[in-house]
Amino acid sequence: MRFAALPLLLLLGACAPSASDGAGAIATGTRDSIAAAARDSLARARQDSINRAQPGYIVDSILPVEEEVRRFRAAVGGEPAARLQHGATSRAQLLELFAAAVATRDTLALHRLAVSPREFIDLIYPESPYTRPPYRQAPGLVWSQMQLPSETGLRRLLERHGGRAFRVARLACAVPPEVQGANRLHAKCTVRFASGEEALREGQLFGTIIERQGRFKFVSYANMY
Repeated sequence: MRFAALPLLLLLGACAPSASDGAGAIATGTRDSIAAAARDSLARARQDSINRAQPGYIVDSILPVEEEVRRFRAAVGGEPAARLQHGATSRAQLLELFAAAVATRDTLALHRLAVSPREFIDLIYPESPYTRPPYRQAPGLVWSQMQLPSETGLRRLLERHGGRAFRVARLACAVPPEVQGANRLHAKCTVRFASGEEALREGQLFGTIIERQGRFKFVSYANMY
């Protein structure tokens, strides 16, 4: 699985107290917990690299996969994900929803079109190559590597095209879908698109698309910007 091409999103104030303040505090706390889990995973991975370089190294210091998954789930919280929520029923519909959300700068809709951290740890990570050698990596580290380019990509995408007419005409993926358990991953995809009065052009506007049990979502918004 090419998570470097992937990929996920979690963004969600106001100064005056309102009914949404509690939800905002919960969302902030959730992001902080996930960020802490990612930092812990990164620190353990770095220490493991140091340990492996020492003469006589024998024991792998990385925690078992089951424990890493348990800790990530505890940081995320919420109900277990049995299937992808929201998203679309086809790649074409996913692109339509994506284009409409970009045109209206609907960040909430864009976040709902992307894989959530709970979907990642329950549905994607367990069936990925990152749970076993030689690609073994802690889920917090994988999630962090996915999210940094995704958040940057979405911000830059909206800076360039958000809030005006936006049309997506065609999707083309350079490689066949990669199957990982119940997941089909559509990677290296480009689209023909037009922003405002500009002519149609081609480029990468998002990362990998995941297909699972008839539902489609973006793994990340990593893009050409």
